[in-house]
Amino acid sequence: MLEILLLAIITILLLLNACFIFVPVGNENSTVRRIPWITFGIIALNVLIYYVTLPTTAVEDRAVSRTAKEVRYLLNNNWPILADDKLRDELHKAGFVSDEEREDIEHQLERDSTMREYTAWLRTSDAIQIREQFEVKLNEFREATEANTHYKFGIAPNGNWRLYQAFTYAFLHGSPLHLFGNMIFFFAVAFSLEDLYGRPMFLAFYLLAGAAACLPFIVSPSNTPLIGASGAIFGTMGAFLVRLYNTKIKLAWVTIGLALPFLIFGKKPFGIVKVPAYFCMIYFFTNEVLFWWWIQKSGEVSGVAHSVHIAGFLFGVGFAFLVKSLKVEERFINPKIEAKVSFAVAPVVNEALEILDKGDVSAAESRLKVHLAKNQSDPNAIMALIQVYQRKLDYEKLNHAYAQLIRLHLANGDREAALYAYDGLLSSYPDGEEVKVRLPIRDWLSLCDYLHESGMDKEAAVEYERLANAFPDDPATMRAYQQGGECAMSVLDDERALRLLECAKARRPVDPVASRIEANLQKVQSRLLQRPAWTKDSSKLTAPEIVRRQA
Repeated sequence: MLEILLLAIITILLLLNACFIFVPVGNENSTVRRIPWITFGIIALNVLIYYVTLPTTAVEDRAVSRTAKEVRYLLNNNWPILADDKLRDELHKAGFVSDEEREDIEHQLERDSTMREYTAWLRTSDAIQIREQFEVKLNEFREATEANTHYKFGIAPNGNWRLYQAFTYAFLHGSPLHLFGNMIFFFAVAFSLEDLYGRPMFLAFYLLAGAAACLPFIVSPSNTPLIGASGAIFGTMGAFLVRLYNTKIKLAWVTIGLALPFLIFGKKPFGIVKVPAYFCMIYFFTNEVLFWWWIQKSGEVSGVAHSVHIAGFLFGVGFAFLVKSLKVEERFINPKIEAKVSFAVAPVVNEALEILDKGDVSAAESRLKVHLAKNQSDPNAIMALIQVYQRKLDYEKLNHAYAQLIRLHLANGDREAALYAYDGLLSSYPDGEEVKVRLPIRDWLSLCDYLHESGMDKEAAVEYERLANAFPDDPATMRAYQQGGECAMSVLDDERALRLLECAKARRPVDPVASRIEANLQKVQSRLLQRPAWTKDSSKLTAPEIVRRQA
């Protein structure tokens, strides 16, 4: 009954995986106390090692494949030679004869008279010549594997591993997809753990997680080397589950099998959803356990080391529980980090962030508000308050907090930082939900002007229009209509240009502005009359999509 249930779950997972691809791309804790240099360093080192070794590993892998194929061909055509004890042991050590095959041959040699005849044949000149051929081919295979980077620094197959390989294998990858898939998963959770655990302990944890993850491979070795960071990455996922179980993971999804129905109903076949860590991490872990169970049951061979993922995840869970029970963060890590960042981040802000991590949103909000009442220009406190309102899904207060941050950046003359803050505000709204942004009109105009000056006229037109719609009666709206219309014209967004310029004209401007608006209107109307009917209406592209893509 249990097997039937597990098979049913696997079938559902296979169907789900066939229709959708899920990839963690971040989490809602976007604010950290320090730059996560260890996370960035591990990612950079993995990428660097892959591309530096790529030219040589491609040649080395072909050499291993060719020599292994030659040994197998010789073995398939001369299998009676396996009666030779010495040669059989050499083939077993090289991975061409499994433990089960060796035991079966030895059992037959003891009881089967036919096999004993092969023993006598081993003394013939033909058998001696074949044995010599095997020695030559095996030596070529050994030389190829000894020179291969994946065999030297990955976990070597067939039990021939070395201690240092338990750490080096996690920095090797077999393909760009393998590399970047792992690094995206890693970044989604690693920077938050590094901020909480501190750089030295996080680095030690990552290396130990990789070493612990490879234990199943060492206990039950394969015929190919083990490479890849996924074991260590699943360790970070396990620790994240324990330490930040309620934090929402940003999960990017794209549908392949159901793309057509999505498009038919006017829905995007991709997007980003926020899923609690306790659901997201357990989902990925369950996938690994079930597929490992199926491979063991069916006897199939998989190119994915599911057991390594499972071991890494369990190590991460155990490590996080140990750190939590011993209060390592509170006693050793936080005091050191706070001492280093205290010149930039007020202690009360760090305290509020710790309270927020523990799930007490109201208490964190209260402390930050008290602090901001006395220190209105503290950007770290404002960003922490933004996290609070993101957790509460209070978009009105979130808008106000972002407006404070944007005003602060503009006051400091940093319009680029203000634009990034504005993009963060737009990104806070879930896909499909109406964006109701409202900033002070002068600040908003400054952002629109900066977009225009930076050459992003398509985005500027969208924002000028949004500003004008938010402040229809303000005198400054006249400039938003006119400037937005001209920006839209420059990128051939004629529908938006017509809309904005007509609104500008309706406000009865005086010359020379009126003449300029009239001339632009005529130009836009002429272009629209000449435009093919099937041309896509670019005005339907929403502002959040535009700004995020360009920022």
